[in-house]
Amino acid sequence: MSAPHALLIITAALSAMMLAIIWSLRRSDLPGVTDWCMANLIVTGALILFALRGVIPDFLSVVVANAALCLALCVFYAGTVRFCGGNPSWRLLAGVVVATTIGVVALRYGIDSFQGRVVVVSVPHASLCALVAWTLLRARSRGRPNSHAITTAMFALSFAVGHTTRGVLAACSLMGDSLTAEGINTAFLALGALVMPALSMGAVLMIHDSLVRRLEAIANTDALTGVMSRKAYEDEAQRELTRALRDGRAPALLIIDIDRFKNVNDTWGHAAGDTVLRAFAQLAAGEIRASDRLARLGGEEFVVLLPATSEAEARQVAERIRQRAEDSPVTAEFGTVRYTISGGVATWRPGESLARLSARADAALYQAKVSGRNRMVGESELPDGSRSTPEALAMA
Repeated sequence: MSAPHALLIITAALSAMMLAIIWSLRRSDLPGVTDWCMANLIVTGALILFALRGVIPDFLSVVVANAALCLALCVFYAGTVRFCGGNPSWRLLAGVVVATTIGVVALRYGIDSFQGRVVVVSVPHASLCALVAWTLLRARSRGRPNSHAITTAMFALSFAVGHTTRGVLAACSLMGDSLTAEGINTAFLALGALVMPALSMGAVLMIHDSLVRRLEAIANTDALTGVMSRKAYEDEAQRELTRALRDGRAPALLIIDIDRFKNVNDTWGHAAGDTVLRAFAQLAAGEIRASDRLARLGGEEFVVLLPATSEAEARQVAERIRQRAEDSPVTAEFGTVRYTISGGVATWRPGESLARLSARADAALYQAKVSGRNRMVGESELPDGSRSTPEALAMA
């Protein structure tokens, strides 16, 4: 068996392995994964046809094989566009495949020119590889795909340069008959054969990274309201306290509780209660800064972490949220629910733990509850005897 045939068979096996790996990830429901699976399936068949050159008719090993290889790159590019949130132009891609096929047929059965066929196939291959790289880099600059996009884009750019070099050399006949020499031909053959396995490896890395990011988002997000989960908030709060200790800019903490929330569930049902929680979370998120962090601690209790904020400034934010909640009844199929909120504000003291800061904000919240609810209280407003040990909110 010649070196080119062995290379094609090995690469076909590698493409089949990449197909199996990507196929196993199809349940991720990420856009583009199905297209990448199909691209590897097509290229595996194309490489097998190339390897059978001299055994099967040239129409299969030359025309069909080159058309399939071009189709595989088109499908891979389409998958990349979809993965990055776009919509590929299938009509344009189909035109590329048809034009390439017609060119290969003409340069095999009209004028039998190997170098001519090299030019015909190199143009779309180089263009498609460049488009894959451009799509990934452009989308990454907008924050869409994951960190492995650059690696895959570099693969694609390298192959685009290689195919361009091959096409230019063939067009200019700079190498003459040496272009068909075994060593050079094998090198260019390896270039074309390795495109799909290399790009697919990059695709697998991007899929895995996207899945990890998805799991992190699930873990860091409260499933009902869409705001930050308690665990994610505690992690972020610890980081903020570390920054505050270094920078000397104390954050403030606002703990909010929906008043008499049990009555909402008992009167209108738990579905209504869930709707109120979601509505309040959306309302509160619209009243805070981009640097602030809103989280659900559990049940009907929420917390807002406000970096580099004084108690007076935090009280203004808290009062704005309270007023909006009072003025924004929730209406759905169950009827109209009017609700109010209470909250407590405390400002971090250097060296203080998050637990201690939270306890002081809880004490202020308790004071808001026992003072009649529907109000916000800052820690400085508390009686001296109640500033250190908060009462149990369950008693409110």
